[in-house]
Amino acid sequence: MELVGGCVCGGTRYVLKSRPLALIDCHCIDCRRSAGAPYITWGSVPRDDLVITKGEPRKIAYANRIRSFAACCGTHLFFEDTKDSEMIDVTIASLDDPAPFAPQKVIFLEDKLPWVALDESLPSFPKTPQT
Repeated sequence: MELVGGCVCGGTRYVLKSRPLALIDCHCIDCRRSAGAPYITWGSVPRDDLVITKGEPRKIAYANRIRSFAACCGTHLFFEDTKDSEMIDVTIASLDDPAPFAPQKVIFLEDKLPWVALDESLPSFPKTPQT
């Protein structure tokens, strides 16, 4: 199985060799600002299951984490806790077909903008839940 995705201009492309897990909507301030959006939907895959097929993402270290953006156009693509993390998060909206990957929970509600409507059926957490 392969899922494909990439940036808005097509200069950066990637393939996922497994389905994203831990699908979340993150409302934290850092995600909002990095995407210029009210929240980001993330999905996690094992690092080895992410293959960059075109372009080279630009990595930005901030708040003890690493965010990757398409160097060509700035699309936010990936998130890592460390450069050696076993898992890497992918912006679900950057997939060519994001429709099958609805969020399963909502995190960082303490930072949610007041005009964002939530799906009340999803588990929600003020910060990141401890697993």
